[in-house]
Amino acid sequence: MSFAPPGLGGILTAIDSHGLRRGLKSFGPPGLRSKMAGSTRRYENPRTLRYGVDAGGCMGLSSEWFLNPKRRFQIIAMPSKERITRRQAIETTGKVLAGAAGFHAFASFAGAAGLPNASAAPSQAIPAYAKEKLRIATCQFPVSGSPAKNAKYVRDFMRQAAGEGANLLHTSEASLSGYPGTDLPSFDHYDWGALREETSGLRTLARELKMWLVLGSSHYLDENTKPTDCQYLIDPEGRIVNRYDKCFLTGGDQKYYSAGDRLVTHDIRGVRIGLAVCYDICWPQLYIAYRKKGVKVMIHSFSNAKSKGANCLDTLNVREVPTRCADNRMWAVCNNASNPYSHWGSFVARPDATIAKELPINQPGMLIHDYPDTLSAHGWYHNLKPMDMAEDTIMHWGTPSNSPRQRDGQSEP
Repeated sequence: MSFAPPGLGGILTAIDSHGLRRGLKSFGPPGLRSKMAGSTRRYENPRTLRYGVDAGGCMGLSSEWFLNPKRRFQIIAMPSKERITRRQAIETTGKVLAGAAGFHAFASFAGAAGLPNASAAPSQAIPAYAKEKLRIATCQFPVSGSPAKNAKYVRDFMRQAAGEGANLLHTSEASLSGYPGTDLPSFDHYDWGALREETSGLRTLARELKMWLVLGSSHYLDENTKPTDCQYLIDPEGRIVNRYDKCFLTGGDQKYYSAGDRLVTHDIRGVRIGLAVCYDICWPQLYIAYRKKGVKVMIHSFSNAKSKGANCLDTLNVREVPTRCADNRMWAVCNNASNPYSHWGSFVARPDATIAKELPINQPGMLIHDYPDTLSAHGWYHNLKPMDMAEDTIMHWGTPSNSPRQRDGQSEP
């Protein structure tokens, strides 16, 4: 389903590889005339649809998603003279998501489409089984160097996720602070006070919504020490339960950040999660160490966006993450920023090396998945004796600080 300011619309007819047909109402700018075919990834459920907001503020299935010849759907757009209001568009969205969509993947109305509040979008009925599981929402949006702008996206997604019964929302790497070298030149003259204020506001909202939040940000240590590239684990009371500091830093990261030197796990609704950030994925020992700590779901934040175009990152993470999951018999929830060009869309990887769900690139969006879950319909475990690691295996790349604020996982931002 697609939306833009009221204007001419079209009828989308989706034809999957099994010959099934569905009519989906599409509302877009005047003069839409195109044939679009869909998928970059093979899904066990042929009816799975993906949902997001494009760079122009139109909410729906992305043109990139349609145009890739590997997609399992063919979508044909035909002209229509029908006009609708924004309210009708929102109501129609709810009906389509409740019936046709194969999973919960939602766009942020407020930040990208100009609507007043993300919570205005109607929620689907929450399945009874989901109330006994850990429902994780992960989101992507165009991260900037402004904590205030970034926080608005996070708030919108928090409200939307809460409306869908999610227990936890997960944001991308440095999604509140901005990522130095990409979203801001450096941390020189950075407004740490503004970052603290926005962090405090999100903690308050987490308490109001009774929701867990894994918040990608940067953690201040002192004026003479580089901060850490972190994920705050915030509980439904708004408390910082723990903080993970990115352990493996790229050469570029080391210009701005101190390396982390400890792993962070936590049990939520009977599921043990582990935290990781971006380049950590390139070091197999990190997932091995988390597996040995009993982790079943990795919450992994990335920032592979705002690039000039495609490169090896388009392939690297969508291959490495499922491989780590297969090697260690665990799940992973991975997200990315959506600033064009973003190398891949946020996704969920299974222990059988398949990808369960994925968002389109270059546009804000959110997907939801419940844990524990099964393997894919035709999947199985591959690693009968998971790899161990030597006692002297390095567990960080870069230099950790000696700051007591880094050693304390609950230190205030």
